[in-house]
Amino acid sequence: MLVAELSSFTRASRELNITKSAISRRIQSLEDDLGLKLFSRSNKALELTADGAAYYKLTGPAFDALRAAGAQLERLRGGATLKVALPQSFASSWLMPRVTSFYERYPDIDLQLDSLGYFNQLESEDVDVLLQVAKEPPPSVHAERFMHMVQFPVCSPGLMRRLPAQLDDIAGHPLLYLDTMPTAWAEWLQMAGRPDLIGGRGHHYDTMSLALDAAANGLGLAMGADIICQRDLERGRLVAPFPQQLVGLRSMYFVCRKRDVSSPKIRRFRTWLFSQVEAAGALTGA
Repeated sequence: MLVAELSSFTRASRELNITKSAISRRIQSLEDDLGLKLFSRSNKALELTADGAAYYKLTGPAFDALRAAGAQLERLRGGATLKVALPQSFASSWLMPRVTSFYERYPDIDLQLDSLGYFNQLESEDVDVLLQVAKEPPPSVHAERFMHMVQFPVCSPGLMRRLPAQLDDIAGHPLLYLDTMPTAWAEWLQMAGRPDLIGGRGHHYDTMSLALDAAANGLGLAMGADIICQRDLERGRLVAPFPQQLVGLRSMYFVCRKRDVSSPKIRRFRTWLFSQVEAAGALTGA
């Protein structure tokens, strides 16, 4: 129990790279299961109760043994399962077509892709790696930029035929917003010199895949990204009506907990991922 060792929810959350509320919920659940109060607060300090101290004394060696056994197995096997949380749109458009080569190189690792875990970041201990869209990742994690994003509006070919491709005409069509990047349209319009056009109609979507599907079906203009839209643009499912592009404001980051940087399975996935980016000729950066 790291909280008992550190006597602090805050320090334990930093060490584990999960939120204080997540730790608090887990301890509350454990106390409910045991029917005991394990911690007490006095003068803003966190202390073990008598029952908590007894429980920690009994279970501490077992937790130490489990950690040691897990570390030894990982060293021996290189880790059997690797769970990667990432946006569903990036998984389907960019990563999935390349996954076969990962299994060819590392057949002993079971790669599990989890789009739902993306929204929980690294709060869940089940997630090993996060592929995150961000302007800047939080300093509490190990993060490496592996791909810049180029953002620009996209729409259906049918809407393009009705759109004279002048920025003024944006005001006449709904803008499709992505909830995880709510400022993307304002940022692009600011770059294009027309921030006054942001006040029109709009619809909201929780994934880029849904926003792009809505755009492809003529429901409005979506803010796309080159790494997500490339295949749809090549197939003519989507078109880019304006030449202005917002480059490098956001990037794709490889993220893991600082304590896991040296994990063999995580190092192998990172090596494979960066080799795929290099082979694709995508722009990377440290």
